[in-house]
Amino acid sequence: MDKNQGIKNIKSVNIRSTDIKRRLLMSSSTVLVFETFLSESIRNEVLVINTNIGMEVYYSSENDYSLFIKESMLLYTLTQINRDKLKFRNNLTKEEVYQSFCEALITFSYYPQIFLAYTKKFIHIQKTHQSSRFLIPALNGFFEEVFKELDKTGKIPHYEKIKRAKSKGHKPSKSEIAIKKLISEVLLKKHSN
Repeated sequence: MDKNQGIKNIKSVNIRSTDIKRRLLMSSSTVLVFETFLSESIRNEVLVINTNIGMEVYYSSENDYSLFIKESMLLYTLTQINRDKLKFRNNLTKEEVYQSFCEALITFSYYPQIFLAYTKKFIHIQKTHQSSRFLIPALNGFFEEVFKELDKTGKIPHYEKIKRAKSKGHKPSKSEIAIKKLISEVLLKKHSN
C-alpha cells in the first residue's frame, strides 16, 4: 500500500464515556496489548490514544473495522466499564477523521488543562510510533493545521509548555545533524583565523 493510499484509507472509532468520573478506559499496559491485538487482526497500522475523556482508535484500511473495534474494546473493558455509559462514533473517511480530530482539539482548547494533557499525550504517541507510515503523518498534519489556526487567533492554552514539549519530541534528522556539524566546523575555522 503506498503512502497516499494509506493516508486516504484512515478511519477511526471514537469512544467517550458519559460517566461523571473522568478516568482512563484502559490502563496503559492494556492499551499496548489492545493496540497490538487490533494491529495483528486488521493487519495494518493501528494507533490508540487513551485519555481521561475517552479513547480514539485510528486505523488504516480499505475495510470498515468499526464494529470489530467496538466489540473488542468492550471485551477488553468488560469488568471495568459500564457499557451503557459509552458512546461510539465511527469515522469512515479521511474527511470525517479530519473533522472529528479538529473538532476535538478545538473543543479541548477551551479547557486549558485538557488541551495540555491531550497535546502532551499526542506528542508522546508520536515518539512511540515513529515507524508509522500512515497514521502519524496524517494525524500530525491535522494537529499542525489546528495548532496553526489556534496560534493565529492566539487561543493556544499553555503555549510555552506545549512548545517545550514539542521541541523535546523533535529528533533532528541525519541531514539536520550533518548541517549543524558543518556549521560548527565552519564557525570553528572562522574563529581560528
